[in-house]
Amino acid sequence: METLQFALELLKRIPRHGRISAPELHEQLAGAGLDRDLRTIQRQLDMLVQHFDIERDDRSKPYGYSWKPHARGISAPMLTAQE
Repeated sequence: METLQFALELLKRIPRHGRISAPELHEQLAGAGLDRDLRTIQRQLDMLVQHFDIERDDRSKPYGYSWKPHARGISAPMLTAQE
């Protein structure tokens, strides 16, 4: 359950326009009280790239992540925050 919540938190923070890097996500998550090491975040991002419409710009490091232009994102309007 914790892994799913963490993945959803990452998905919420990936922008539709522009890019965000793993170190930037690491900083944001730490500020929100979600302490994970940078390598854990990178592994989770690799998994999200494989399963969602997220692209990784790997032309230079640190890699940048964003939703693909045609991506619908995720939506669960019938779920409460707790669900």
